[in-house]
Amino acid sequence: MYDCPVCGFHGIGKPYERWPPPEGLVLTPPYVVQLGNPSYEVCERCEYEFGFDDDPGGSSPVSFEEYRVEWVASLPRLTGPVAPGDP
Repeated sequence: MYDCPVCGFHGIGKPYERWPPPEGLVLTPPYVVQLGNPSYEVCERCEYEFGFDDDPGGSSPVSFEEYRVEWVASLPRLTGPVAPGDP
């Protein structure tokens, strides 16, 4: 099992043929060029789809970092008390 490069979830299969990427390699989407064929697996935590989100065809590819920023921004924010009686 591997860690998701977007959210860090431990439990995904090998997302690309050449994974993990060689140390020092600067990744740019679409990742198939540098990492080989994708698995098309969807991370169950952040829902990134390897081979689709980074290479969506007619749309602009999204990097791991860009997707992470969007994913974190979409998470619910805790405001105020979590339970009755909390300060």
